[in-house]
Amino acid sequence: MNLTDIENALRLDLFDPAGPDERWSNADLERAINKAVTRYSQYYPNISYCDMNTRPYQRTYPYPQPWNSAFPVWWIERIIYPLQAYGSYFQPPPGGLSASSGSGGALSAGLYQYAITFLSEGGETTPSPVTSVSVSNNGSVTLSNIPLRPAQPSSALNSVIGRNLYRTQANGTTLLLLATLADTTTSSYCDTLADSALVGRPAAPTVNTSGVMLWPPQERDFAEYSNLFDSSAALAAGGNPGPQGSIGSGLGQPASQTPTFTLKLSSAELPPDNTLVMRIFYATRHQLDASGSTIPEMHRDLIVLGASLYAMEAYQVPTNDNFSFQDGELHDHFDDTAIPRSWQQTIVARRAEFEARLQEIRNQRDFASAARVHWGDVPARWIRL
Repeated sequence: MNLTDIENALRLDLFDPAGPDERWSNADLERAINKAVTRYSQYYPNISYCDMNTRPYQRTYPYPQPWNSAFPVWWIERIIYPLQAYGSYFQPPPGGLSASSGSGGALSAGLYQYAITFLSEGGETTPSPVTSVSVSNNGSVTLSNIPLRPAQPSSALNSVIGRNLYRTQANGTTLLLLATLADTTTSSYCDTLADSALVGRPAAPTVNTSGVMLWPPQERDFAEYSNLFDSSAALAAGGNPGPQGSIGSGLGQPASQTPTFTLKLSSAELPPDNTLVMRIFYATRHQLDASGSTIPEMHRDLIVLGASLYAMEAYQVPTNDNFSFQDGELHDHFDDTAIPRSWQQTIVARRAEFEARLQEIRNQRDFASAARVHWGDVPARWIRL
């Protein structure tokens, strides 16, 4: 489902086939669809998550960077901390790869950078130091001395199950997923992949999630926009929180205007270093454009319903310019003032249907969020046992 599908369905519901006599232009319909998606997202937002490293002895953190800069974070849904057992993660590969250029591939001329990560049952380490190699046009790169496995963590049983290779595009700096080695024995790889094949692939991780996942997950209470009262005690020495993973200088935006959240942790639960990971679930507006949508298929009719409501509201305005005319000689009477009344009645009925459906899906979402299974009573100081 994409924007074109919704536009076509909307025109059918409005009995307005595309053509020279259409009432609504595509721009009008897209504006109505945009309003419907925004209203729908307020009741049933798109929930994404990201992992963030802790900071030593800190409770307050800036909002996470959203999955797409065009869809900023609306609010924090829930936070799991700590995500993994302390000390159970693997160190990233300490050394880079060996790389040599050759011919017979689809690589463009330029400088390429390579890195590798370890994969465990829980997640993935951060990348190794990069290895650079220059390639001529229609070239290839042979990677050798690929690290097999790291040292075993001493605090928990964990194992490496594979490795991910990452590569930049020609003369680029962003590491993108090149290939997954689903074993711990392969020590060489021949890269012949063109730069175009890497478009849209995931970037290398910035948080080490290779530790052992804790179960049951520990959801934490938190407060949003808490820098209004907590910044003097909870923030790092740099002042206001900076971008994710860094510290602000205190010269930027005041803390009262910076979206933040504060974990409600006791002093005994504060993170001792930056190796612990917390998973942050956040709400954003749904995506609906030419490339696709994050809206569930079962709610497609709701978006069309809301868009038709907003389109009819916009079209109802010019229909108010009507008249009631009585010809003095022929006594002919022309009256089209019933048109705006009819539009208004239809709009009221459609709005009631739209709001009822929104309330229905909100009740479904609230019920699903509240229906969590708890396996017995958890002691107050569970994490210290």
